Amino acid sequence: MTCLMNTGTLYPLAAAMSAGEASRSQANDAPAEAFAGALRRSDWSEAERQLRAGESHAGEGAETWILRRSDWYIAQQRWDDAATHLHGVVDHKVNTSLFQTVVRHKLASIAFMRGDDAGCVAWLSPLLDVDGVANAAGQGGRALEVLWVRALHRSGATDRLHRWTAQLDARGLLDSAVAGVASLTAVQLGDLASAKRWIGMGRSRGDTVSAECLIAAAHVAMSSRASLEEVEKLAEEACRKWPADGRTWTVNGLSKLLIGDIHGSSADLKRAVELAPGYALAWRGWGWAQILSGNAPLAEQSFLSALKLDDRHPESHGGLAVALFAQQRTAEARDCFSECLRLNALSPSGAYAGHLLSGDSQAGLNLSEILARLI
Repeated sequence: MTCLMNTGTLYPLAAAMSAGEASRSQANDAPAEAFAGALRRSDWSEAERQLRAGESHAGEGAETWILRRSDWYIAQQRWDDAATHLHGVVDHKVNTSLFQTVVRHKLASIAFMRGDDAGCVAWLSPLLDVDGVANAAGQGGRALEVLWVRALHRSGATDRLHRWTAQLDARGLLDSAVAGVASLTAVQLGDLASAKRWIGMGRSRGDTVSAECLIAAAHVAMSSRASLEEVEKLAEEACRKWPADGRTWTVNGLSKLLIGDIHGSSADLKRAVELAPGYALAWRGWGWAQILSGNAPLAEQSFLSALKLDDRHPESHGGLAVALFAQQRTAEARDCFSECLRLNALSPSGAYAGHLLSGDSQAGLNLSEILARLI
């Protein structure tokens, strides 16, 4: 994705104009349409020519052409140029006019695309979350709210995301697309009641359901001991609709582990870590696939990769303990086992590691319980 938003449709500035303002903007219709067409074709030279034509006769419609120029930069992934251009018109005193809202949205989008999640959150916070009180974005605001919850999720601000979403839900202002994205955080926090409600809202969007919503639905199915067929169906749907998202291949790989397809699971989880190397769950899942494949050294490296991303997750420590035990490195395994239990005394992977370390040769591996806790 390069062009982050369509100024003419996502935030219909023209629709917000008075009739008089709209009539004065008609002279710019031709270059605006030509610009949009050139942008779709990635014809940057022609797009710039139309930009210059529109800017030179913009008059009171100058704000719209300011936004179009930012679209021209963004479509080419010229993030620095786009940010510099928009910084020149942003009101840092948080003017909530439609134009200033779009400017902040674009600056937040640029930050998100560059991996600056904290920056994205900072641009949107004054619009959506003031002193802990959630605000809805208003006209054309669905994309802005979806960006907000994704930035919060990616930055690890799960509690804040959950609180914000719950506040809008309680006031009847929660958009179904936003609910679907937020459902994954509810699953991670163990709030299955909210997760199921928000998954239902998100899935009501049919073919436009978000990847997060389908992934959350699959994890809920795993944790609630749904049929393996249901889990597999949800995971396959997620991969079919979002094939470039490593998180969907993660949940597909976990579903294959549940049905005993170790080879298929390993292939899917390998693909997941290649697509999303910063996704700790993918590494944890691949670690268990390697344990079940008998490749303890690779499992060890997988769990270590997960721990580099999140050293507070008990199942990474528990899985690492099992991988180390399989290599007869008992002392190291005990250290990992102890850390796992310190983080969660009821960890299923910790329980399995404990049985192995105690010499229980009949220890059973409750794989479904472990996989349900990996998130």
